[in-house]
Amino acid sequence: MTTRRGPQRGAPRQGRRISYDPASGQAWRTGVVLLPDEAAKVIKAAELSNISVAGLLGELIQRMEIDAAGRPLWAHELRKQEELPKAG
Repeated sequence: MTTRRGPQRGAPRQGRRISYDPASGQAWRTGVVLLPDEAAKVIKAAELSNISVAGLLGELIQRMEIDAAGRPLWAHELRKQEELPKAG
């Protein structure tokens, strides 16, 4: 078994904010890392939709429902880190 280093998968990177400026008019290139089952699912969905993976992800983002703050409506379902009990 190998030990994993670095931030927990899916967690935001501490101290490193995204610096992309949409006003630049430039497309944003991101290095998305997917688990094998996620990759297989998105590849199949894109192929069956006759679009690229980037096109599929863009379409999903356009259709994603968000609240007034811009947070996805499903975000509340993610497990929040529980506070550890205090010693003493």
